[in-house]
This record gives sequence, structure tokens and C-alpha cells, in this order.
Amino acid sequence: MNDKPDRSAASRDFIADARGVKPESFDELYLATPIWEIARPQAAVKIALHRNLFRSPVADLGCGTGENARLLAQNGLQVLAVDSVARAIELARQSTLTTDLIRFEHANVLDLRGLIPDGWAGSILDSGLFHVFSDQDRAIYAAELSRIARPGATLILICFNEHETRPGPRRVSQSELRASMGDSWDVQSIEPTRYEINTDEKGARAWMAVFTYKKH
Repeated sequence: MNDKPDRSAASRDFIADARGVKPESFDELYLATPIWEIARPQAAVKIALHRNLFRSPVADLGCGTGENARLLAQNGLQVLAVDSVARAIELARQSTLTTDLIRFEHANVLDLRGLIPDGWAGSILDSGLFHVFSDQDRAIYAAELSRIARPGATLILICFNEHETRPGPRRVSQSELRASMGDSWDVQSIEPTRYEINTDEKGARAWMAVFTYKKH
């Protein structure tokens, strides 16, 4: 008898490990409504906006159906919102009025060449994306963030922290955040927040980390 726990992509009762979450899992989840689709912007993103942390143009990576991107555009910011799930981008476009301030694109967030030029982004939003990556993909992602950021750009990164116990993506400590971004990014702040989900009004325990890019 095999007593080992089921760690397959279909399992709903484990916390992802260093292998991350398989990309195809998200295509399956968007056949219904994923728990992170709350039909409104994340409260942490509203806080970051209130603190004037965003500068145009903004790259919203892992944008889902676009609630955060629409909030930023409504406040006058130019936004390029990207997701690797075609269904999410389709829904985002259907829910967004035509405007020059916002654009949704289906692309691999680990390779944005051909979509986002070097040094383009004045700020980058990652709301619930970083915590799905494997160790290997974290390094690729950090390098891509450094490529698209202009000197002085701000990264606002919201992810599950190590105090959250519910099933789901990887848990991330402050030390992991600092180490993953490397020497090219200065940490401005890392503070506890809640990542809102549609299955629990309290949300999941998370960090909101703010970094500033310093080109070497």
C-alpha cells in the first residue's frame, strides 16, 4: 500500500513545493472560476495605488481577468497586462472598455521579448504570480523583470507567506523574496497583507513586497 500523499496537479490538499505549480493547471482552473478571481481589484493593490507606488507604464504580470489592471488604468496609468492563460485574457478583454491606457496580451511571462522592450516598465505588478514558480523559474522570472524594468522602476509583489496554512501555491518567506530578486533590486518594504480569495472573506496570509530596480 502506498501511504505517500498525492502530489499531482489535480490534488487540492497540498502546498506546492520547489517544483512550483504546473502551468497547465491554470488552463484547467479557468474552466470554472479560480479562487483568486474576486471580481474586484485586490485590496493590497489599492493600498499600493494610494501610496503612489505605480508609475507609467505598468506591466501587470499574471493579470488574470484584469481587475487590477483596470483599476490602474482608471487612475490614468498606462498598463500592459499579461497572462499565460488564453481564457483569462479573453475574459479580460470582454470586460474592458476600449481605451488607449490598457492592453491585454496572452504571453509567457517568463519570456516577454517581442512584447515588452528592454527598460520599458516604470513599474511592475505581480499579484499572486511569483508564488507559483519553481526554483528554476524564479531565477528566469527575476532576470526578465530586470530586463523590462527601467532604472528606478518599482516592483509591487504580492504572494502567499509562510504563515498561511491552506492548500495552494508555494509559501514564500521574506528571505526568499530578497534572495530571489538579487542585487539588482533594493527592498523598500515587505509587510504582511491579505491576498483576497473568493472562498474566504479574510483572504490568505501574504506579503506585499516593494522593490526598486537599480541597473548595474
